Amino acid sequence: MGYYWYTAPSPEQQAQIAKVQDSLAKVDALKQKTAIAKIQSTAKTDSAEVDSVVLDKSDFKSFVKGESKQITISNKHLEVSVNTKGASVSKVVLSQFKRADSSQLVLLDPQSNLQNWTWNDQNGVQLNSANYIWQIEKQTPNSVSLIIKINDTAFIRQEYTLHDQTNFYVVDYKFTVRGMDGFLRRGNSDFKFNWSAELNKQERGKKWELQNSNVVYKFPKEDPQTLSATEPGTEVLKNKLQWVGFKQQYFTALIANKNEFATDAKLSWDQLKSEDKVKKMNAELFLEYSGEPNKVYAMSYYFGPNHYKSMQSCDIGVANHEIERIIPMGWGIFGWVNRYIVVPVFSALDGVIGSMGIIILLLTIIIKTLLLPLVYKSYISTAKMRILKPEIDEIKEKHGSDLQKVQSENMSLYKKAGVSPMSGCVPMLLQMPILFAMFQFFPNAFELRQKTFLWSDDLSTYDSILDLSFNIPFYGDHVSLFTLLMTLSTLIYTHLNNQISGVTGQMKWIGYFMPVIFLGVLNDYASGLTWYYFVSNMITFGQQYAIRRMVDDKKLHAQIAESRKKPVVKSTFQKRMEDAMKASQQKSKKK
Repeated sequence: MGYYWYTAPSPEQQAQIAKVQDSLAKVDALKQKTAIAKIQSTAKTDSAEVDSVVLDKSDFKSFVKGESKQITISNKHLEVSVNTKGASVSKVVLSQFKRADSSQLVLLDPQSNLQNWTWNDQNGVQLNSANYIWQIEKQTPNSVSLIIKINDTAFIRQEYTLHDQTNFYVVDYKFTVRGMDGFLRRGNSDFKFNWSAELNKQERGKKWELQNSNVVYKFPKEDPQTLSATEPGTEVLKNKLQWVGFKQQYFTALIANKNEFATDAKLSWDQLKSEDKVKKMNAELFLEYSGEPNKVYAMSYYFGPNHYKSMQSCDIGVANHEIERIIPMGWGIFGWVNRYIVVPVFSALDGVIGSMGIIILLLTIIIKTLLLPLVYKSYISTAKMRILKPEIDEIKEKHGSDLQKVQSENMSLYKKAGVSPMSGCVPMLLQMPILFAMFQFFPNAFELRQKTFLWSDDLSTYDSILDLSFNIPFYGDHVSLFTLLMTLSTLIYTHLNNQISGVTGQMKWIGYFMPVIFLGVLNDYASGLTWYYFVSNMITFGQQYAIRRMVDDKKLHAQIAESRKKPVVKSTFQKRMEDAMKASQQKSKKK
């Protein structure tokens, strides 16, 4: 505050700055006015040229005029609207799901979802499918075929088909070019698919939708990839593509090509200021055309939830599509734990139990039971270290600041007592993959979306019991009760653990500080995650209590005393460590 007061400009300087800014504003206004006039003039010229080309020279000129209408095909899960002007998908509704405000879940809407095909005629003039009214060739409740025909043997057809029983989030899509070799310019990538969509906000918290919404794509024989989710940008891909999708936190709109899209696809996204929109996604994809008299491009759309099992089992016409991998399960061992342990167990419980809160409880019990041997081993190691603590403190007091001597004496004590400091750390480290896997799984688990439990009306987002009229830095503008319970239980667990281990000093207070940090970090996380951590803490209390009742400190004392009587057998590694420490001590003495 003092710095800003000291460096603030004087009234004379402020007046000069204002004068300069006014001058710059006038110049900008003049430039903007000139630019708008130029754009309007160019637009009129371009419009006149386009109208001239379309109406007077194009072989498709007879399809320019006419009235467009929406055709809806549907099954129990999906409603897809196709506009006869352009024969493209204009609207997609997921019938089985609702937005956070309980309104209809519109995945793509006609106002902000734009799709079209462009190609060049034999004169090199670019034509756009959206300029033409496509004729309905055939229509059923779950399929439609639209066509533009130059004559009986030359036409372009677009077909959309929905499934009734299985694969109900997939729309089979065929783009057929027949007898057009004399009407189109030959060459690679002559058909370009342009897709632009402003994604609707579907969930309560826009923050997580922004972080989890991005353009996703897959090269053949590679893992799915994403554009950067933090900064807008454009990327031109030099390899062929199997599929491209616009992913949100819990839903995805995706197009796949059985025979792959050509190279030089251009993908991008942009920020939007509207509160009802998340991001604007853009894709330019190419189909190779070399003048074939009859060319059929077999493609598919996926319009559905980011549900791991549903995505894994769906058929989009691409072998090893792996679209389920767009769900962030974590990298390395964390992803492995989620995909091959957590997801199967969660799915099995989901099939027999209706409450997601109870499923999380049972999942936690299963995980903690599997980890019980590691918890027991860690407890025994911690208890032994507590028993040796008076002797460790005595060594520290005896040798003072000579850390090498203290370390050497401690290692000698551990060997004689048959205790390894690492035996308490290793079990905890082995539990870390589970801890971090859960941290990744719950915020992205579609199964939790809009599922209620106790006071939480949606386990996929925070469980606010009190909405504040102001924002607390690092904490937020609401109070999440599960996060509060998790923090309190972690503080109690830390207190009990400190009593077992006998830890003192700085490490003791760090143990209390970390739960407070997590109180702020997890306050707006999925309540399913904080419910899991709370239940995990409570089960740990029970395990610790049971182990303390089972383990007798006197017996541990006796075991340590018995170990001291045995001759110390040193491994090669231990000998090398001792030799290195002795050499280091001698070097220090010489200095």
